[in-house]
Amino acid sequence: MAFLEVKVGSKPIRIELDGSLVSFGRLAENVVAIDDSSLSRKHCVVECVDGVWHVRDLQSRNGTKVNGAKVSTAVLRNLDLIKIGKVEIRFVCPEESLLKAGPKQDEFQEEQQDSLAPTNKRGPNLSTDAGLPSIPLARPEQSLEDRVMPKKAALPGLDGLAALGNAANLSADVTNTIDVDLNSVVGAGSLGNDPESRLRKICNEASEKPFEAADISLVDMRGQIVHQAAEMGGEDDDDASESIRVFRLVLLTALRSRASDVHVEPRMDRATIRLRVDGMMVLASELPLDLLRRLLGMVKILCQIDTSQKSQVQDGHFSTITKGRRVDFRVSLTPAVHGQKLVLRVLDTSNSPTRLHELGVLPWMYEKLRTMANRDSGMVLACGPTGSGKTTTLYSCLREIDVETRNAITIEDPVEYYLEGCTQIPIDHKQGNTFANILRSVLRQDPDVIFVGEIRDIETAQVAMQAAMTGHLVYSTVHSRDSMGAIFRLLDLGVESYLVANAINLIVAQRLCRALCMNCRRAVRLTSQQLLKMGRAADGMPSIFSPVGCGKCLGTGYRGRRALLELLEFSDGVRDVVLKRPTISDLRNVLEQGHYITLQKFGFQLVAQGVTSFEEVERVAGGD
Repeated sequence: MAFLEVKVGSKPIRIELDGSLVSFGRLAENVVAIDDSSLSRKHCVVECVDGVWHVRDLQSRNGTKVNGAKVSTAVLRNLDLIKIGKVEIRFVCPEESLLKAGPKQDEFQEEQQDSLAPTNKRGPNLSTDAGLPSIPLARPEQSLEDRVMPKKAALPGLDGLAALGNAANLSADVTNTIDVDLNSVVGAGSLGNDPESRLRKICNEASEKPFEAADISLVDMRGQIVHQAAEMGGEDDDDASESIRVFRLVLLTALRSRASDVHVEPRMDRATIRLRVDGMMVLASELPLDLLRRLLGMVKILCQIDTSQKSQVQDGHFSTITKGRRVDFRVSLTPAVHGQKLVLRVLDTSNSPTRLHELGVLPWMYEKLRTMANRDSGMVLACGPTGSGKTTTLYSCLREIDVETRNAITIEDPVEYYLEGCTQIPIDHKQGNTFANILRSVLRQDPDVIFVGEIRDIETAQVAMQAAMTGHLVYSTVHSRDSMGAIFRLLDLGVESYLVANAINLIVAQRLCRALCMNCRRAVRLTSQQLLKMGRAADGMPSIFSPVGCGKCLGTGYRGRRALLELLEFSDGVRDVVLKRPTISDLRNVLEQGHYITLQKFGFQLVAQGVTSFEEVERVAGGD
């Protein structure tokens, strides 16, 4: 007996399956009609093919996900979660658990059959009634062994099923079909029992493979090589201990997948490895707990921190050297319920733009930023949430400066990337060194250009703006939603309006949106709502692109990120408004008279070019 548990709002509805097709979508002719504008008219179907239940996407607008991964066709296993738009559908097949229940299987089956009440065969219309009774259907005639494995590779019994499940080496591509035997047995969301197989699969899918795991030398915080690469006389992968081999493989996976962070999280019976790729978390592999303990001990040795402490927060850093390329890693260890959680911040300069022309901005924006970067005085302010690329953009502006003829000093918390020709000063809160204190001392160092990591208080803001008005070029960042919000943020801190009006030359608001994977993106027709929102950016366009998912993009449909920029230049009109009591409408009226586009409009231009998807721009800049 298999059924679907459909959750719309807080009340689930059960649809029992009898082998016939169940369709989902907005149209009333679907078996399950759902009033959700994010769904396509015919979105997906759940169907039984040769005794095996599948979900099949009908080239929908937003796609169909199984256990968080977008699929075109996928074999369904007990408790798999299907998501379409805002609707969650749980596939339940109790017979699978019966196989593991032993001699009481028939008794459990009878209890389940007795508990089901007959009702209509047609599914509910969720747009009008969220409480219709369930729909009982007879279970398919084929046995579970035949359903989970095609006949060409049928299993002899439960022992064979367990053995095959343990030995499976799963594909990274989550778009499973009936022909993929191993994925059909183990399930779309399973990672198998080998902690290295999934990591190697991700590494092999990468387009660039300049080095292997054995080529990585591990360097501790003092700069001493602890484990040499094979080419430098160290052990090869086959000879290295399991913990060293797996740790190198984790680092290689992070570098090849362009991950910014690696999360190693202990659970009750295992540990998981997740990567933050393009701002999103991706499950990479699982580890046994004894291997996790050995990995944590190795990381602590590299960071020169106490290996016996497990109940306190610990921080450190180490690095790797691979064929002349050095990558630094920041380490954070935090006690959790099931043990210490490890987070590695990957400081890899090869994955981030270093010059203004690499940011991918519009031509007039590039010229404006380059002009401002070479002025003698004034302030360039970047705003946006944490992780939006503000520092990367300002670093790119700093690299446009001729540091041979100008004295450039940065004040950062902490210093993450080395800037050639600049004096970089880290903040040390333990010694009482704040942004404001260091900034005052820096002004006595005869600076031409000053980079202040962040304006957090009125003291830092006033000193930085006074420096901008007295012949220094100042770069800094502030947390605000958009460029106009940065003005109100400074005024709210208590900065005088004349300082804001006269010190600032340019405010840059920024977000990062994921770029579509060019290997698997597909064209979809524009809807009326999308056409209305995109406006002039969609003129003459019948279709746009949407994500699909493949091995090269880890099944996400996206690969890499692009910056969305919003430039607010302080003209005389803007300064006049700021000097008075500014309002958002007053500022917008002045800005619309010049060359000004919002973050969302910039994003829609990228959608029109096929660089990203409409949904991604809505997620990143929809509220702006």
